[in-house]
Amino acid sequence: MERNDALIAYRSDRAVATITLNDPARRNALSTALLARLREALARAVADETVRVIVIDHAGPVFCAGADLAESARATRAADLPAAHLAEALADMCEAPKPVVVVARGAVRGGGMGLLAAADVAVCDPNARLAFSEVLLGVVPAVIAPVVARKLTEGKMRELFLTGDSFGADDARRWGLIAYAGETETTLEDVLVRLRAGGPGAQAGIKTLTGGTGLRASLNEAAALTAEYFFAEEGREGVRSFLEKDTPSWVH
Repeated sequence: MERNDALIAYRSDRAVATITLNDPARRNALSTALLARLREALARAVADETVRVIVIDHAGPVFCAGADLAESARATRAADLPAAHLAEALADMCEAPKPVVVVARGAVRGGGMGLLAAADVAVCDPNARLAFSEVLLGVVPAVIAPVVARKLTEGKMRELFLTGDSFGADDARRWGLIAYAGETETTLEDVLVRLRAGGPGAQAGIKTLTGGTGLRASLNEAAALTAEYFFAEEGREGVRSFLEKDTPSWVH
């Protein structure tokens, strides 16, 4: 596998660019550095005329634990929060003129759910466990809401955001959040065969046709709202409690 950064691995083969989240020791937490490398890899895949499909995969047993909370706790400006950089990465995925496939074999939390929702096709292992866990930290998953809203009904999104409940891949597929819950290697290969059969110009047009307008602006506005909650007293307490393995004061 070609490596262009410790946090991201990149490989191109058979018209498929595979971008691997490569920080398994930290459960592929979305730090500003990892998100910067992810955006660079996405731009590289888009610019490569030999690439037809972009796959976002992961190293280690966890797809993504969400935003880097240690970095979030240190932040003093909205621009220093991983959430601000996540907004741009999600927009890059949605605006890419090539199909973007995300593969998750383990736990997916918080901002990692945004990567699933921003994918054109998301494939999860049957044993994967997913959660919009932000509320448990006293923050709002605003930054990912614009892409999640394209997949879930308003009522289901509200319920899952409010509770932070964990759910399985089968439920995620039934609700429309992901496309497939099954053995990932076989399913991914089948998806890639079908995507490479389509005309690349037509696929680019379809993404434009179905992508809506103003998504990047909406994501950035939502990131600003997320920042407000991270910097509020409740959010500060929730993140601190998580890092210190303590229980927030509001839990009864």
